[in-house]
Amino acid sequence: MAGNAELLSFVTSDQETLHGALFRAEDSPHPDLALVLIHGVAMSFYTGPLPAFAEALAGRGHHGFSINTRGHDWISRGGDLTAFRGATYENFEECLLDVDAAIERLQQEGYARFVLVGHSLGSVKSLYYQGTRQRDDVVGVISCSAPKQFYAARCAEDPEFEARMAEAEGRVAGGEGEEYLWAPASGATGLFTYRTYVSKYGRHETNDVRPHAAKLGCPLLVTAGEIEAAYFREYAHELDEAAGPDNCTCIIVPGANHFYAGCEDFMIDALDGWLKEKLA
Repeated sequence: MAGNAELLSFVTSDQETLHGALFRAEDSPHPDLALVLIHGVAMSFYTGPLPAFAEALAGRGHHGFSINTRGHDWISRGGDLTAFRGATYENFEECLLDVDAAIERLQQEGYARFVLVGHSLGSVKSLYYQGTRQRDDVVGVISCSAPKQFYAARCAEDPEFEARMAEAEGRVAGGEGEEYLWAPASGATGLFTYRTYVSKYGRHETNDVRPHAAKLGCPLLVTAGEIEAAYFREYAHELDEAAGPDNCTCIIVPGANHFYAGCEDFMIDALDGWLKEKLA
């Protein structure tokens, strides 16, 4: 990490201690504004594309806080350090508390306006957060490769999903929600408690964020990689349509995979350009 990165901790309202790296810009036209960068499933504030984006964007005048949610890594310590957390254990809706706490920590550092920047599941969390909270101090949302992880999409994608979900729902109803299953998770196999599996992918479809994209109250940028699975590009266009042409910009990144490997310069230019245009 660059020398201007500072490790910060923050505590959620339900007493989860989380961490992140704050990349401070030496010279910023918007000293009161910070990006909040939210990682994907089982990633962390120091893995995936977002910390590299944050570091580079700090060099272009944008303060950035790359954070952990309680879903960082597959399994981690949490609570009073005797509990288990991580992607295996998180409930999707708890992301509201995580982002609340990150923004509160940035307010303590003197920031007053925020742009949420999510990658993969972090994109879904970003859209869900602002669509739910509708904060006036969130002045933009950037969604990088949001997955279609809601119930109807999973049923269409995976012929075994519906039966697997029915079993998970039955296990939760029978008091076995903390037992485990292995299941596909956006291109990889993941370990979940039955409770978490129902929370993230259940028939409630809480995490279909197309309705949230329509009520953000701020500009939206959506991106997807040209060579990642087709449903990422499809969903990017659907989010664009939901938000409307006056509020959303959609970029399909040439040659990019899900992690934008080899396309970092293109992405940094695109993010920097959008931020300067929308925050001018």
